[in-house]
Amino acid sequence: MKKNFVAIFLTMTFFVFSALTVGAQPVDKVEQKLDEAWVAYNIGQYQKVLQLVQPLASDGNARAQIILGRCYENGLGVPQDMEMAAKWFRLAAEQNNSEAQVLLAYQYELGIGVPKNDATVVDLMTRAANAGSAEALFNLALYHGQGKYGFAKDPAESFRLAKLAADKGYAQAERYVGACYDHGVGVPENKAEAQVWYGKARAQGLEVEGNVFNFVREYSMP
Repeated sequence: MKKNFVAIFLTMTFFVFSALTVGAQPVDKVEQKLDEAWVAYNIGQYQKVLQLVQPLASDGNARAQIILGRCYENGLGVPQDMEMAAKWFRLAAEQNNSEAQVLLAYQYELGIGVPKNDATVVDLMTRAANAGSAEALFNLALYHGQGKYGFAKDPAESFRLAKLAADKGYAQAERYVGACYDHGVGVPENKAEAQVWYGKARAQGLEVEGNVFNFVREYSMP
C-alpha cells in the first residue's frame, strides 16, 4: 500500500510539473513574439509587426493591443484609423495597463477617434498616475497648473505632481520642475536648483525653450 501511495504521488508530481512546464512555454513564446514585434516596429517592418501582434491582441494580450493600436494610430502597415486605435487602446486600458490609459486619454483630450470627454481624460490619467505612470503624473501636473478639466489652478499641486514625475526620470517633467524653480511657480524661486533640473532634461535631449506653463497638446497627422 505504501509503495502504491509513493507511486501515485510521484505520478501526480510528474503531471503537475509537466503541466507547469507546458504552461510556461506559451508565455515564453508570447513574450518572444512581442519582443520580435517591437524590434520590427522600430525598424519599419510593419507587416511583420501586424502578423505577430494581431493574433495576440485578439487573444487579449495588452502589450500586443497597444502595439496594434499604435499601428492604427499612425497608419503603419494599415490605413490610419483612429477609431480602431481607440478600440485597441481601450481593450488594454480595461486591463489596467497604464500606457494604454494614457494613450486613450490623449484621444479623448483631442477628440480624435472618440468624442471629446474631459471627465474620461481625468479618469484615465488619474488611474494611470495611481499606477505609477510618470507621463500621467506630468499630465495631471499640467491640468492643475493650467486649471483645466475641472481642476482649480493650483501651482503648488502642479509642482508636487511634476516633481513626482521628474523623480521618475520623465524629461518633460524635469524641464517643468526646472522652470518652476526658475520662476518661483508653486515653489520658492531657486535658480541653482532650476539649473540642476534643466541639466537633467538636457541630458535626455530636451532643451529649455518656450513657455512650459502654457503647454497645449496638438495632434499632427503622420
